[in-house]
Amino acid sequence: MITYVRGTLTGKMDQSPRGALLIVDVQGMGYEVLTNERSIRQAPAIGEEVHVFTTLVVREDAMILVGFVNRDERDLFNILQSASGVGVRVALALLSDMAVTDIVQAVVLDEHKPLTVAKGVGPKLAKKIVLELKEKMKAWREVALRFSTDIKTEGHVLPRNSEAFIEAETVLLSLGYEQNEVSESLKAVQTELEEEGSPTSEVVLRESLRWLSRV
Repeated sequence: MITYVRGTLTGKMDQSPRGALLIVDVQGMGYEVLTNERSIRQAPAIGEEVHVFTTLVVREDAMILVGFVNRDERDLFNILQSASGVGVRVALALLSDMAVTDIVQAVVLDEHKPLTVAKGVGPKLAKKIVLELKEKMKAWREVALRFSTDIKTEGHVLPRNSEAFIEAETVLLSLGYEQNEVSESLKAVQTELEEEGSPTSEVVLRESLRWLSRV
């Protein structure tokens, strides 16, 4: 497994017969890395040093080195590849047309329609991606800061043993929100949700994201 290549960027093409490409010279050896348009835009100027996070896709007829300037995109690419019907091209299309956080949010909230903006992703495939990858994306990153059963936020005690709030916090942190933002959003929606009964993690997550989008 080639987990990254670091060297001098000698070429970048947003269009070629094989797709978007980065060419990286590593001590005299040129690596051709298949990538997406987002990484092309984020890559430094020709002649500068570049660090590309990669994964080696092995097929019966070829070996393809796929890489991204952003580590999260590489990791999400690998997760997307594990869904049946998602090949290299489809995974790259998703990561070109959608941000990492938008893909994860769509999947964990069971919303397949946003995924159909990517070329090659119809409603049927989008539903399959959501069904097969929801749990994987929830557990994607190890979250260092989690709610304990007695955690307090500014004097406010969150529900004891509330798995729904714990799971929602984990997903929000994995989406890139800061701990203080997550805590504030969960605190803001807790009272209203508890008045309606015992909310599921999906409901807590949805309402927290709505709250965060307004601040």
